[in-house]
Amino acid sequence: MKTKAIKIVLKRAAQLSPLLMIGIMAVLYITVFRHMTLEQILEYTPAEPIAAAVVILLMYALKSMSYFFPMMLIAAAAGAIFPVYIAIPLNLFGIVIMATVPYLLGRYVESEAVDRLALKYKKIEMIKEYSRDRQLSGAFFLRIISCLPYDIVSLAMGSLRFDYKKFLLGSFLGTAPGFILTTIMGSAITEPLSPEFLICAGAEVFITIVSALAYKLHKSRAAK
Repeated sequence: MKTKAIKIVLKRAAQLSPLLMIGIMAVLYITVFRHMTLEQILEYTPAEPIAAAVVILLMYALKSMSYFFPMMLIAAAAGAIFPVYIAIPLNLFGIVIMATVPYLLGRYVESEAVDRLALKYKKIEMIKEYSRDRQLSGAFFLRIISCLPYDIVSLAMGSLRFDYKKFLLGSFLGTAPGFILTTIMGSAITEPLSPEFLICAGAEVFITIVSALAYKLHKSRAAK
């Protein structure tokens, strides 16, 4: 009986550990990184290119477990540090890290955890809808409209056993446009009136407006 009880406790601890890790990262952000600015990120990033790239990727890993940490700030920092032809691939690889880590953690969480998240985030029901079919388009849509924290979406999709390839491809396609624009803006951060900065800023606003309209359209269709 004791052995069985221990196994149950260990299983439950394993299931709750991803949520606990996210909680720890949230506390770390609030106590240490809450007021982090682009200038501070640039100041603390090593001058040596390889070391700087590693730090950027570690930041994405940190972001993957803390929805508080602004991912676009990391993308902009990479654009300010590296040439665009290096910064864009680096940030695109960051998307893979940022999406994959909570997804893998979610694989260890039973679907009941998603129900608990749904109590806090009502929009989680949208992920459940897409878990039955349209997984790729669902991952893309939820990333492009950004109606839920990035890590929460990944965690829930992992828990609901989304196909990893469809999940990653949809997440990548939905996140990449904004990341590429932010990277270019970061490269021109010292010249905010330059054509490339203004064009990218305008494109970001356009994507935001279209995303908001797409989400409203989805809600109106769901209500029918």
